Amino acid sequence: MAKDTQIIVVGSHSPGLFMRVKRIPQAGETVMGWDFHEPKDGGKGSNQAIAAALLGGKVGFVGCVGRDRVGQDGEQWMQEAGVDTTWLCKHETVATSIGFILLDDEGVPAMVSSYGANSMITREQIDQAYSAMPSAKVMLTQFEIPVDIALYAAEQAKMRGMISIVNTAPATQLDIKKLKCASILVPNETEAKVLLGMKPNALVEPVDLVTEVWKNCGAPIVIITLGKLGAIGIDGNGTWYVDPIDVPVVDTSGAGDVFCAGLAVSLIQGKDVRTASSWACNAASLSVMKSGTIPAYPS
Repeated sequence: MAKDTQIIVVGSHSPGLFMRVKRIPQAGETVMGWDFHEPKDGGKGSNQAIAAALLGGKVGFVGCVGRDRVGQDGEQWMQEAGVDTTWLCKHETVATSIGFILLDDEGVPAMVSSYGANSMITREQIDQAYSAMPSAKVMLTQFEIPVDIALYAAEQAKMRGMISIVNTAPATQLDIKKLKCASILVPNETEAKVLLGMKPNALVEPVDLVTEVWKNCGAPIVIITLGKLGAIGIDGNGTWYVDPIDVPVVDTSGAGDVFCAGLAVSLIQGKDVRTASSWACNAASLSVMKSGTIPAYPS
């Protein structure tokens, strides 16, 4: 598929181990949970690649896993969805990354991930993959890999004429001006506040938040996902809201990944960014109607 690839995802494979709890514990507190399970879940990078492929994109994945059962599963899941894994490296001594997810009574997750093999992605690997997929028009990356590698991937993609989508998840403190390498920056509300040096629970109107991120980061387009409220975007022509479709919410895990994937696929189809963000929001809304991540992703 390499020569026909439309979307390159440079990112993580970090499958999740899930447990349900009544509420997320505070620091130093133990709570009892139930329903521990190891579902078909990939982490932000592989989830976005799989979601984009299921939505109709021709996707290539650039990342790193260990030579272990968890890494083998990830490669198989991506291949089953139609993702080209030619540029997925298998590290000999570093294990595949793992994430731990707690789901509260409302289905809202609290998550922690390890870098693992995700930290072993190299600039050379990215350069070689880009050269092997010259028809790609969109690059999508996230921050479950080292931030400097994600920013390098975005910068090089933009230099090659691709639309560079940077999903700043998980929340990371960095010099916000480094994000000018993004064609489209996609944080959620918490991530946007962290980028601005605010406390994650600071009360800020979405329109003020997206405006401040846009003014400071240098990216031409910023879209902030707002959970059940949809999304808000800004570019040189002003701001726009994206209203979600009304659906029964079962589990919001991975909805942000579907949004990013849907945005990439819609842009490949030639839609403008406002239309693309609306289509992406609809896809994300459909994904929260079922439990889990990959099995809940719409096609």
